[in-house]
Order: sequence, then C-alpha cells, then structure tokens
Amino acid sequence: MRRNYRVTLTAASALTLAATAMGVQTASAAPAKEVSPTVAASPCGWYTVLSRAYYNHCGTGNVVIFVDRLNIGGIRDYETCVTPGDHYLGSWPDFQGAWYAGKTC
Repeated sequence: MRRNYRVTLTAASALTLAATAMGVQTASAAPAKEVSPTVAASPCGWYTVLSRAYYNHCGTGNVVIFVDRLNIGGIRDYETCVTPGDHYLGSWPDFQGAWYAGKTC
C-alpha cells in the first residue's frame, strides 16, 4: 500500500510540474495586474510629443538641466532646476534639446 501512495504523490507532482511548465496558474498564484495599453511611461531626458518639447527627470533629487533653444532673434539657451518627473519646456522646434548639466539644485 505504501508503494501506491508514492506513485500517487509522484503523479500529482508530475501534473503540477506539467501545469507550471505550460503556464497554467495554480490557485495560490496571485492574479497579474493589468496595465492599460494607452498608458506608457515617458522616456527619461528630453523628448517631443507632436510639437511639444519635454524633459523627464527620472532621478530622485533636483538637478540642473541645460536647455538648448533655437537661436533666432536673440533667444538664448539657459539652465534651469527641475524636480523629478515630466516638465514641459515649450514648442518644438523652438526647443531643440535638454540634458543634465552635471549639477544639483
């Protein structure tokens, strides 16, 4: 009788292993969280969306960024302090780029 008990355990283990290998979730598995396909994370650094220029600071502290502007009519490049997160800079192509200036603020 002991031998049959071992065979039953082995068969149950084989079924569990096969179900796991096939990607079947067991009752103890936590359900996966759904992510909306329309929600996408912004890239780190300078980026544009349509005709808008942004800078996304992905770090934890405040930093200084250098903002490159199209130099027409006396418009000058500048440095500014940004906090973590997305920051609207202005219209593209007036804003040509932005990058970390190597300083904190």
